[in-house]
Amino acid sequence: MDIDHYQPNAVMRGLLDGPDFSGRVGNSCVYRCPRCGHRIRFRWRSFYQADERSFLRRRFRAAFDDLTPNGPPSEQGFLDFHCLTCKAPTRIVFGVRDYTQIAFHFDIYEVLVGKGKIR
Repeated sequence: MDIDHYQPNAVMRGLLDGPDFSGRVGNSCVYRCPRCGHRIRFRWRSFYQADERSFLRRRFRAAFDDLTPNGPPSEQGFLDFHCLTCKAPTRIVFGVRDYTQIAFHFDIYEVLVGKGKIR
């Protein structure tokens, strides 16, 4: 199965960047599918509510799981979805940083994208 790895800044706009972090989600960010160019806006809440349930087919989930680094569930998460236009299976892998007991930062580590259907 062909799966491409992308650095966050290559496929996402609106991420914060600083000396102590890279690819941090601010209020919102926009993912641009590298297959077809479709844009999807993700708000901070999207990452907060991600519960690592994947709605992708089992073969895509297994392939993405093999490529996703194993981190403690309290420190890492992922968001799986299909591009709305080309149907490319996609996983955004992110880190969870607790900076107070009730607030979190989310840092995007990488984006995994499978092959989509041709438009």
